[in-house]
Amino acid sequence: MKKIRLAIFSLIALIIIVCFFYLDNRELNRLTNDQIYPMVEEPNQHPQPLTEGKLEIGDEGVHLTKLYSRNTSKGLYFGMWYGKGNNLMNNEEKKWKRKKGQIEFLVKAVDSNGTTYDGRTVGLVAGTFSVFQYVQFDGFHYDQDLEELTLFFYPMIAEGDEATPNAQAWLETTIPVE
Repeated sequence: MKKIRLAIFSLIALIIIVCFFYLDNRELNRLTNDQIYPMVEEPNQHPQPLTEGKLEIGDEGVHLTKLYSRNTSKGLYFGMWYGKGNNLMNNEEKKWKRKKGQIEFLVKAVDSNGTTYDGRTVGLVAGTFSVFQYVQFDGFHYDQDLEELTLFFYPMIAEGDEATPNAQAWLETTIPVE
């Protein structure tokens, strides 16, 4: 009888733990699996995907969602996510500008025509073991002739109330555009 009670209590505890992890990671999982758009504000119309799927940047354990543009061809939106234990993102080398404990980034995009756009991380979703950051470019304009985008991620250094980008990009990747 004691073994049965122990088994029942163990099963109940396991169900509670599974429910906790599901609820704690629900939004993060939906964002990383392209079930919702990586936009802080929900769009009025479905944005246009510019890439085929998610990808990983090098060996750093940082991933990117699909890239999206609004139907007006203005703005570029995507998300990046990484594990909370990621050594690069937990760097304490300088006084980085942080939001909810996570380093903020200036993200530069250079298209195949040589045009440079500046974007930034604009919000985040924290899960149990991972962090998702929204990336937004307001001045981006999608051109049908666009073949690829090269993205550079510069961590922001806090200087009082101001912030300046680090001299060197931490991450860089080139993404083919559909």
